[in-house]
Amino acid sequence: MRRYETIFIIRPDQGESQIKDTIKRFEGIVTQGGGEIAEIEEWGSRELAYRISGEHRGYYVRFDYVSEGAVMNEVERNLKLSDAVLRYLSVLLDSDANPATVRDEIEGRKRKIAEAKDAAEARAAALAAQREAPPTEEFESEQGMEMEPEPEPEGGNQSN
Repeated sequence: MRRYETIFIIRPDQGESQIKDTIKRFEGIVTQGGGEIAEIEEWGSRELAYRISGEHRGYYVRFDYVSEGAVMNEVERNLKLSDAVLRYLSVLLDSDANPATVRDEIEGRKRKIAEAKDAAEARAAALAAQREAPPTEEFESEQGMEMEPEPEPEGGNQSN
């Protein structure tokens, strides 16, 4: 089996339920053809780099699936015929893929992303706490010492 990635852009004037139905329809095409969906990412509504069919925005969806080549051809055929789809692109990621390995790879990637996000949040919280914390006593005493005027030498102002 082969691993494919298909990204398509749905018209923004479609309602939320119509977008979900469109995604389910293409997911069904993959599963009915004997393929297996590894991951579906909905990137949401984004501004297009240029107008497509008079539209400035589009709803982006990414499918990552393992199937035979005929299934990918059927997905592309249906994407081409769908009036709700502005553009699509399918890419062969791996010519010999195992669905279980693909799922493990995706779970590992999601785990790494979650760990990196948690670490970034912890660093941001520590930095915010450091900024909000009052200065330490040692810091205040050092500042106080620098700001005190120097005592005048004994004997006053001696001029010869």
